[in-house]
Amino acid sequence: MDSKQRSRPSPMLPILDLSYANDPSRHHVLLEQLHDALFNVGFLYIKNHCVSAETISNLVTKLPKLFDQPNEVKAALSKLNSPHFLGYSGFAEETTLGEKDLREQFDFASELPMIWKESSDIPVNNERARDFTKLYWRLRGPNQWPREDLVPGFKKAYTEYHDALQALSHRFVHLVEEAFGIPVGTFDDFFLPRSGNLTNRNGDYMPPQHRIKLVKYPTSADKSRGQGVGAHKDSSGWLTFLYQVGQEEGLEVVGANGDWTPAPPIEGTFVVNFGNAFEAATEGAVKATVHRVKAPASTPNPRYSIPFFQGLPLDLTVSEIRSYIPESVRKLRPKSESMKDNGAISSFLDPRWDSLGESQLRKWIRSHEDVGRKWYGDSVVNFYLQ
Repeated sequence: MDSKQRSRPSPMLPILDLSYANDPSRHHVLLEQLHDALFNVGFLYIKNHCVSAETISNLVTKLPKLFDQPNEVKAALSKLNSPHFLGYSGFAEETTLGEKDLREQFDFASELPMIWKESSDIPVNNERARDFTKLYWRLRGPNQWPREDLVPGFKKAYTEYHDALQALSHRFVHLVEEAFGIPVGTFDDFFLPRSGNLTNRNGDYMPPQHRIKLVKYPTSADKSRGQGVGAHKDSSGWLTFLYQVGQEEGLEVVGANGDWTPAPPIEGTFVVNFGNAFEAATEGAVKATVHRVKAPASTPNPRYSIPFFQGLPLDLTVSEIRSYIPESVRKLRPKSESMKDNGAISSFLDPRWDSLGESQLRKWIRSHEDVGRKWYGDSVVNFYLQ
């Protein structure tokens, strides 16, 4: 880590320079920093990540117009229209830990067709038979797009950003594999589809659908009490890459001493953290760190953020992921640490939710109960709310 990074105000999270990956003399430095972040911190910043400023700016500049559409226009894109939980959520419509989050947001994802089938008459896949009547396959499907005449160029800007973050996430996973000391490409089966085919190169898993939230937190003049987002670990994917727009702060992370550590915007960086599935697959060795967003207190400007959640195949289980990770890595969990947070065991550690599809459906129903009841029915929702 260079002197400029060492001299930053404390407390702060590590900043990793991904350009070191292409420098033989500093590659090992990057891997050492990443190893420390994986096993001791769970959150970090990355810079020199090769996502162009233009790609980021093209999407960021669309956000005010996207959110400033009339309420009835945004409501026409409501998640209530989507069994995939994609679309618009109004202010305080999403729940974290039973409390309303003081934000509004649009949820988008990799643009993919529906594959869920209501009928049990399913043709057998020559490579791997799949039961597409399983309810979790209903999570997978197309986006609800804003009208081009109201937010010109949005779909193009979003798609370019999505593709750039998808590529970044693949590169970063390869660095994680190096930091683990396992062969580069070990996890490619989970992420890299075979060209022109729905299945990946080995035909084992359906390629994942990554998700992106476009989030607007209100100004302090709008609301000043409550949670922007309550304390949580990310359960929507493998890795999260967060772009914080502007200089408005709010993100906080639980530090090693248990105190809340601010993670303010730093120009030219993404904040990276590891999801619940990552922690569970490594038996707690890799930290999925608890974090939150405080509601605005004194800012005259709204806060925008863009988290990208690197998806995993819905027909994958945490147990299967764990089989790819050497026991030597899984044993790196500090003996003093528990797999519990505030008395709540991660849902991924409950054998009922070993299936990623099941755990994802549970997550979305618990966050948006109204959408769940409309598309999945009361009995399904009541089951997942237990």
